[in-house]
Amino acid sequence: MTPLLRVVPPAPWVLTLDRKTEHIAFFSDDLEQLALATSALGLGLTLEEETGRVSASRQDLKRLAQELKQRRSPLVDPLERYLSPIEQWKAGSRELKLDSPLVMGIVNLTEDSFSGDGVGTDVTAALSHAERLRSEGADIIDVGAETARASRPQLEAHLEATIASPVVAALAREGHLVSIDTYKREVAEAAVQAGATIVNDISGLTLGTEAAKAAAEGGAGYVLNYSYSVPKHRPDPAPNYADVVMTTISWMADRLKELERVGLPRNAIAIDPGIAFGKSHDEDLQALRRLCELGTAGQPLLLAHSRKNYIGTVSGAGPEDRDLETHISTALAYVQGARIFRVHDVAGTRRTLAMAAAIATATAGNFSPDENSWPWAAGVTASDAIAEKAVIEPPQGQRW
Repeated sequence: MTPLLRVVPPAPWVLTLDRKTEHIAFFSDDLEQLALATSALGLGLTLEEETGRVSASRQDLKRLAQELKQRRSPLVDPLERYLSPIEQWKAGSRELKLDSPLVMGIVNLTEDSFSGDGVGTDVTAALSHAERLRSEGADIIDVGAETARASRPQLEAHLEATIASPVVAALAREGHLVSIDTYKREVAEAAVQAGATIVNDISGLTLGTEAAKAAAEGGAGYVLNYSYSVPKHRPDPAPNYADVVMTTISWMADRLKELERVGLPRNAIAIDPGIAFGKSHDEDLQALRRLCELGTAGQPLLLAHSRKNYIGTVSGAGPEDRDLETHISTALAYVQGARIFRVHDVAGTRRTLAMAAAIATATAGNFSPDENSWPWAAGVTASDAIAEKAVIEPPQGQRW
């Protein structure tokens, strides 16, 4: 599958040095009009087989979008989506700003979670776990009553709703922003009525749009997860991707249109590349390596990668011992534009994201030393510096 548009953006640290840094845009349709538009604007165009490649700054891509609009080109819509990314994710009555990362902590109401952290169906245990996650920095609590493991049976919708709804209601009363991890309409409806403001649907619309409709009707945010096949089913034969990232971008574009048709506004939809859904571990790594290209859609980008099996293939570690590799993946995803992270280890994720942001996206001077910085106060002389009194313990947060 070849998407109508695929964009490779510059790295954020390059953009901080030069806002005119070029984005590389690949177009796969209406190449004649693209050639005329780029020629009229003095932009370069490289034609390779059935693809047009344009390297241009964001400002020049905006000019290109205007020129293509005048020519009534189908390339306008995807290009404008890329150039006007969603900056706040709408979840119920909340507008979640994406200028800093959001952490989604996991509460599994199961006893067969792959990561071994399920709390079972006890509401008190779920509340305690969620409060710990919030104290560690979780912005959202994602509640799931059915494991996504293909080796475990599906729950009947009414049973899943019966398990999840009381926990969702209790969490909402405690002031948590709650997401319900389900692909079933009945469960999504019950959870939204109980206070959930996000529907995290792993099905990728492979079972239809019912869960998405429940989110739309309840005014909830929605997570569109890439999925090759229906939940809890291993495809046979296995998928054969010519290019897994290009397939994912094209898949997302088609389903985003479908979601908008069922009434979900664009700013209510986040997208998830679906790590461990219909891909080999090598393809999971390809998706992570080229995560920035999913920014083509202009949607909030959520990553649910915590402790998953691609890590075990690389490191050999079991699910209970994969947080280090998860944090490395988180940092690399952040610099590629991911802003919502569904994780088990919230405290470690917060530290990881703080460091990733400091290196990749912070403004120069944010961490500069001041007059109170160790080892010496401003204005001391060399003789003061070597005096015994100058040998002091560095304070917490030293900047020298």
